Amino acid sequence: MALIDEEDYVAAEETIKAALRKEPSNPNNTMLMVNLGTIQRNLGKQEEALISYDVAVEKYPDNAFIRHNRAALYCEMDRFDDAMKDYNIILLNNTEDLEALYRRGLIYLSNKDIFSAEEDFEKIVNISPQNLFGKMGVASIMKRRKEWKEAEELYSDLIYRYNSNADLYFNRAECYMELNNLGKANSDINKALELGLNHSSIYILKGKLRLAQYEKRYAKEDFQKAKELGADSAYIEELLLLCK
Repeated sequence: MALIDEEDYVAAEETIKAALRKEPSNPNNTMLMVNLGTIQRNLGKQEEALISYDVAVEKYPDNAFIRHNRAALYCEMDRFDDAMKDYNIILLNNTEDLEALYRRGLIYLSNKDIFSAEEDFEKIVNISPQNLFGKMGVASIMKRRKEWKEAEELYSDLIYRYNSNADLYFNRAECYMELNNLGKANSDINKALELGLNHSSIYILKGKLRLAQYEKRYAKEDFQKAKELGADSAYIEELLLLCK
């Protein structure tokens, strides 16, 4: 754990493996396997991490903490159907697991199953009326339905209470873009960046804002930055054509 605190994940991995070899029958080894899986995720060893989580899940199939970890890994691996199975089992054992409801709702949303996603997000809000992620889920449904003004108002309400959440500013900026309020969109994009958001999507949005302001050279720089951060190359090439 000291090595993890120091972010020396290579040494931490070897230390846990040594502990497992030293006492292979220790009942605490299951949690060591979970920790090992998390360390391997940090090292980018997704397949090895999955094996570690699988061992832990096999030992304790109803443990929500272990399944949450494996489901998160499945999402990182774009194996959303497998993640969905884990979230379904978690919710079968506890219908009010808010994180599982939120994560499952996001998967439904990515699958364009808006009604199922809305059901999960609204259940979160019914259980915990002020839950941030439940409200964010409801707002994302509004965006999918192109209810931009309603979504903007909900994000504004959330920002009033959670004014250091970069994702909220990014999402509200999207609404402002659709509402053609470029000044406020620009302000929110800058705030999200100031708060540390460093994802390809914000640079794509920033580039689109630059295009709307006829600043093609700066837009090109933003789209190229998005590509560096892992955005779809074909989509970025389409956007770059607009910068000529």
